[in-house]
This record gives sequence, structure tokens and C-alpha cells, in this order.
Amino acid sequence: MSSKIFVDCRTFVITIITIFFIFYLYLSKFSFFIMTQQTLNKTFISTTSFRLLGVSITENNDIGYYRESPRNVSGMFIKEYKQRTYIRNTAYFLGKRNVSFFNCSRLFESIVTLNDTLYDKFRNERKVSTPQNYIENTRNCSSFITDRGYITHHLTAEERNFPIAFSILMYKDVDQVERLLRAIYRPQNIYCIHVDSKTDDTLYRAIKNISHCFDNVFVLNKRVNVKWGEMSVLEPELLCMKELLTRNKRWKYFINLTGQEFPLKTNYELVKILQAYNGSNDVETSVRDFTDRCVNKTSAPHGIRVSKGAVHVAVSRGFAKFAIYDQRAHDILTWMNKSCYIPDEAFFTTLNHNPHLGVPGAYKGHPETTAMEDSRKPYLARFKNRERPSIYHFTCRGKWVRGMCVYSYKDLPFLRSRRELFANKFHLHTFPVAYECMEELIFNRTRDEFQGKRKFNASWYSSFDFVTNKVE
Repeated sequence: MSSKIFVDCRTFVITIITIFFIFYLYLSKFSFFIMTQQTLNKTFISTTSFRLLGVSITENNDIGYYRESPRNVSGMFIKEYKQRTYIRNTAYFLGKRNVSFFNCSRLFESIVTLNDTLYDKFRNERKVSTPQNYIENTRNCSSFITDRGYITHHLTAEERNFPIAFSILMYKDVDQVERLLRAIYRPQNIYCIHVDSKTDDTLYRAIKNISHCFDNVFVLNKRVNVKWGEMSVLEPELLCMKELLTRNKRWKYFINLTGQEFPLKTNYELVKILQAYNGSNDVETSVRDFTDRCVNKTSAPHGIRVSKGAVHVAVSRGFAKFAIYDQRAHDILTWMNKSCYIPDEAFFTTLNHNPHLGVPGAYKGHPETTAMEDSRKPYLARFKNRERPSIYHFTCRGKWVRGMCVYSYKDLPFLRSRRELFANKFHLHTFPVAYECMEELIFNRTRDEFQGKRKFNASWYSSFDFVTNKVE
């Protein structure tokens, strides 16, 4: 009898231990899924860990989990998560970048009028980041980069092998500049930022702190007091160009931006377009409109024909090296500074349209920008809707500021189909819906390209005369 009781007790103890052991394994197996919403968006679980749990996955892949349910995460129910196998860098596209209150897809499809009450609610409730916010948030760079959603992977081999150099000139609105940087950021590219000397020190510290979070972003130490119509507009561009040439030997093209611009193309599309340019330079020019900008034209050095064009360009590395290091470029710049009104609108375009100088990628044809329908020389580096256009005339549905259209959400259907690289200009705080919908558009296009849902054919950009008829 006592022997039987002993056996029963032993069996009971073994059974209890077995139950606890199974329960322990159960908890261990599903402990991976006890996560917060924030962690879900950026957590990877190793291949080895899942093999131990009996999950079969492809070699060199990771498993990611994301919520499909809008409810708060309880962290206890696997049915609330959907499993996907994906390569590591698709984590950038697990979340969505959607604009609150509004359907941007509908705004891009046709011109609509938003409900005033809803629009005011959006403007009042949207979070505005101050320079001080950025100073505080960049104390932990890893969290800042993750929380802000920067893409820190090259995504494609073509993008990795075709780095682009950017300059950004800013004087206000650190939040808009940071969002521009986020939209164009890739780790293989390099970025130079110039902060106007008139800007207060808090803003300068904020953008400096942001740059310290990235190895390929830097802020010029020299701060120029930029004044319209003077050489000071061009000086920071040249300072950035020189620093970019010195710091990185691999970039292929240089694009200069201001803080009020935004891309019309994804980084992948930019790469494909610049590859199609094949070393040619995209520079606006006009000889017809350049009449009395310079005095003593006969004294222009090196037999140049001076022309006029926007300072915003997309030029090859060879062009940049000539502009910075060639003595003839120095001579021309010195002469323009003394002899020309608004010299910033003459330097780049004059270098690109005097082929006898031998500037790499310079245009050999007639130096006059044409309409996009004309296959000779359209200007595609920037889309600018001017109040007094020389070629195009488009309606501005935002507002005119100093002769330039500041885009509103009613301009979105028009902007969506533009073939230029960037658009000028946007005011985030005046027309926030337009800006944030553009962010959504570029993010979604980047995601769709990466996932193979969107194709881009750049052959149209290789057909122009300025591409085929250039200085080699």
C-alpha cells in the first residue's frame, strides 16, 4: 500500500514538472511576440532563433512581424500578427507614411476643395518640430534615425554604384529642411548643408546636430550672408561643391537645392535619369534674355559668350571639378563678380554653353532652353512655375511669392506627372497638405519600386540634343 502511494506521488510530481516544463517552453516560444507597437515596426528576429522554434525560412532572410489590426497591442495573441519573409532592408516599408485626415491619392487624381473645418483641424493638430526639439531628439542618433524613418540602405545595386552629391542652402524652417533631407537620404550619397549667417544660432545648432547623426551629411563651417542678386548666392554653392569633391571621390553628379524644394522623383529614378544623361549637364540657359546684365562684354575672358540661367543645376562630377579647379573658371568668376548684375545666374550656365572651354558635358548646340516638347534642350533639373515665364505658362493654385508659385494641395495633380527632378517651391507651414502628400507619394513610389510593383523607363531622358551633343 505504501509502495503504491509512493509510486502515485512520484507520478504526480513528474506530471506537475512535465506540465510546468511544457508551459515554460510555450512561454519561451512565444516570448518573441510580446512586443510594443513601437518595437514591432523595427524589430528583427534572427534566422537561428526561429529555426530553434521549428520555423522553416529561407537562408539569409529575416522574419518580420507587423500588425494588421488597428487595435492597441496586447502582446499576447499571435493571431494579431502576420508573418512575412523578407530581406533585411524591406523593414523600411512595413509601416505606412500616410497623411492624417486626408486621402492623398484622391488629391493627386483631381483638383478638389477640402473641407475648411477639417483643413483647419489638420493645421492646428499637426506637430511642428522646433529647432530645440531637434537638438533634444538628436542626443540619441540611433533613435532619431529610426523614429524619423530614414532609409539607411542603398536598396538597389544601381543606387549603390551611382552616388549623388547634394547641397542644400537654408535660412529658416529646420523641420522642412530635415524632411527634405529624409526624402533624398541614402547612405551612398553625400550631403552638404549651408546655413545663412542671418539665421539664429539655435537653428544652426539643430541642423548641426542632425548632421552629426550621419557620416555622409555635413554642415559648412563658413556661413555666408546670402543676398539676392549678389555673388553671395553662388558662394555657398561653390564652397559645398569643393567640400563634396574633397570628401568623397565616388559621386557621379551634383544637384544643388534650397530648403523650399522637394523631389519629384525617387532616388532610384534620379539615378536612372542621371545615367541616361551620360555625363551631360542639365543647366538652364538663355542668350536671348541676357541683354544688359554685364558691362564691358568685350572684356569677357577666354572668349566666352555670357548667358543667363537658374543657379539650380544637375551637373557631372567633371563639370564640378572644372568649376572649382580650372583657372579659366576662376578668371570668369572674378570677371563676373566685377562686371555682371546677378552673377549667380550667369556662372554655371556660361561654363556649360561655351564648348570651346572644354568643360566636361558642356552643350555644343545653341544655348537656349527649349520647351519640354522640343527635343533639343529642355531644363529638367528643376520645375519652377514662374509668374512671368519665358517658355511655359501654368496656373498657380497656391500663391505667388516674389514671382514664384508656392504650391498648394490643388497643384498636386499637376505635380504628380511632371518629368523634372525637383520642384520649387513649397512652404510646409503655409500649405502643409501639399508637402505631406508629396512625402507620401515619394515614399510609396520608393516602396513600390523596391517591391517590384513600379517600373521606371528613363530612355526618354537620353534622347535630347544636350545629352547626345556634348563635350566628352
